[in-house]
Amino acid sequence: MQFQTSYTFARSTDTNQNSATFTQTNSPLDLNNRSYDDGPSNFDVRHKFVASAVYAPTLYKGDSSFGKYLLNGWSIAPIFVYYSGRPFDGTVSGGSLNGTNGDTRLPINPRNAFRLPSIINMDLRLSKRFRFAERYSLEFLGEVFNIANRTHIFGVNSALFIRSANCIPTNGIPSANNANNLCANPNFGQVTGTDSTLYRERQIQFSTRFQF
Repeated sequence: MQFQTSYTFARSTDTNQNSATFTQTNSPLDLNNRSYDDGPSNFDVRHKFVASAVYAPTLYKGDSSFGKYLLNGWSIAPIFVYYSGRPFDGTVSGGSLNGTNGDTRLPINPRNAFRLPSIINMDLRLSKRFRFAERYSLEFLGEVFNIANRTHIFGVNSALFIRSANCIPTNGIPSANNANNLCANPNFGQVTGTDSTLYRERQIQFSTRFQF
């Protein structure tokens, strides 16, 4: 049996970062004071834990060739990963509040004050190898990705408030307007994007490998 684990504690901060083909506009919260944008990076993942193992036992030690072919040559290999959620901003939909047409983040909140749910995933591989001679073997493999069929969240509604002259009641309770026409957004945090190229719904694949 072989196994390995790793844990990473990391912290990444900056004063906001953007990548765009053309000029990036309205990015800083305050064009004259970049310290307001100091905070966790968009890719700041504080905790990462990975554990994997390969178990290939010899189940039969007798003299029967049939027993050896049937019970030996099996291997199982799980891999488990945990990532803490990435940060995101709480914004104001409908325009910036800072008077400079800067970033739409709610000014009283620090940058990237909220975080997405953590990523928890397990994959599993089961294989059976048949040896024909010292040099040749045929292996059948079955692999399951996201074995628990867990939904991974990569995007949520980030609008904390909506600028509007008439606020929509929340749970039947009217929301009073204020000087900035800010209305609490009941959909804040609602999931808008799941899965990615790396973590998707449960997938199963089968393959065969001939070694010589």
